[in-house]
Amino acid sequence: MGFFSFGKKQPAEPTPSTASAASSGAFVAQPDKAAKFFDHARTIAQTGNHEYSMMLYAKGLRLDPSGLTRHEELFKIAITFHQSGGKSAGKEQVRELDGPGPIDKFVQAEYVWMRDLLNMDVAFRMMEAAAKAGQVEFGAWLAPRLLDLLRKQKKQSKSMWLKAKVIFSGVEAWAEAHACVEEAVRVDPTDTQLASDLKELTARHALKQGGYENAKSGEGGFRGMVKDSAKQQALQDSNSIAANEETEARNLERARTDYAENPMSSDAVQKLGTLLRRRATEVSEEEAHGVFMAGFERLNEYRFRMLAGEIRVMQMRRTVVAAQKKSEAAPDNAALKTEYETLRREFLTLEGKELREKQRNYPTDRSIKAELGRIEFELGNYEDAMAAFQSCKDEAKLRISATHMLGRCFAASGWHGEATGEYRDALQSLGAGESDRELPIRYDLMVSLMELARSEKNGSFAREAGEICSAIVRRDISYRDIRVKRKDIDVLVKELPA
Repeated sequence: MGFFSFGKKQPAEPTPSTASAASSGAFVAQPDKAAKFFDHARTIAQTGNHEYSMMLYAKGLRLDPSGLTRHEELFKIAITFHQSGGKSAGKEQVRELDGPGPIDKFVQAEYVWMRDLLNMDVAFRMMEAAAKAGQVEFGAWLAPRLLDLLRKQKKQSKSMWLKAKVIFSGVEAWAEAHACVEEAVRVDPTDTQLASDLKELTARHALKQGGYENAKSGEGGFRGMVKDSAKQQALQDSNSIAANEETEARNLERARTDYAENPMSSDAVQKLGTLLRRRATEVSEEEAHGVFMAGFERLNEYRFRMLAGEIRVMQMRRTVVAAQKKSEAAPDNAALKTEYETLRREFLTLEGKELREKQRNYPTDRSIKAELGRIEFELGNYEDAMAAFQSCKDEAKLRISATHMLGRCFAASGWHGEATGEYRDALQSLGAGESDRELPIRYDLMVSLMELARSEKNGSFAREAGEICSAIVRRDISYRDIRVKRKDIDVLVKELPA
């Protein structure tokens, strides 16, 4: 827990690999249990909560990683998450997937990469974990996508290509390994060892490309390798992680055609609306809004109403940010400040309205309730915010943030005794390596202790606040107004009895 740590960390729950190892010494898939996670993940994905959906997919894959279908579903959600500005996984989220077995480590590595698709170091670790877990089919499926990413890297070196060659070979992705050696030769044509590697991989690639390996196992041989090039291009474009302008244009044109031919198709509505929204122009966003609303009216699927609402929220957020910048650039202009505050309140009201609608349609998703609590807090509706955060405290992934925010609600209402209790609970729930989350909680605890010292004329509260302040100063003397707080606490300690 960092330099503020106290209390004991609870023991980790047994993982699927742990349980199976205890009985048979090897991983045993549990497809029935995994299916429940996958079903829930699909439902949550439809709400737009891609972050939680990906975690549910990962928990299902720990129970049954076989087959590519679930990995493909996860990958599509990951692309949408990435394109919408999603962030990489936090330490607490990664820790949820801890486990001793190779399947645990593979799924954990896959989840980390799915949350950070352009990170090649993470991608390499995932492929290495896939090889160790025997997930050759997964590795061969993902290899072409990673090769495409490698070719788009700004800085390329022979060592990078040789590392990729080893990793692709580990999952029997011979075509991609062959391509890596070709790239390495291009970087350093004087390396004679590369010529030998290239000769070997050329043979392996030729066998695979010709279909001879499949022919021996009765899987179709050469004829099975013949593909429709137009469909192949469409598939490649749709699965592109770092699509260029030309690819995006092709994707959009195909989506328009599909939507026109299948107006009652949920997938067609989703794809066209998402691609239009991604272009982020005033015209494309209005068209996307229209597509989603039309889809909602025709198909009666709430998710399209939700996506249309998100566009309005996004547009309003940009307006508020622009007003804030103008106000900050002219701090003495009262009119600009008033305009910003008015727009900010309108924005929070709009966002709250959309979240309440979302909560009515997805009442079991507590992350929505937590967001609604944040809006109520910012609007000054502290009692409504308290109710929202209290209902989120028993969900593991929300516990710390909900408890912290509940403390802030109490503090804003002047109930600093209750606030300090919530802050202490939040700190107790922190795990190792979460000092970045610990600092703001400690700061808020310090402020509430100062208020308690003043209201109860009790010097012990002031001295505890001083200890916290001292630790923050030693760690980051520029943190917020900590130097001012240091002086305020010194005055309190002198004025109040022990």
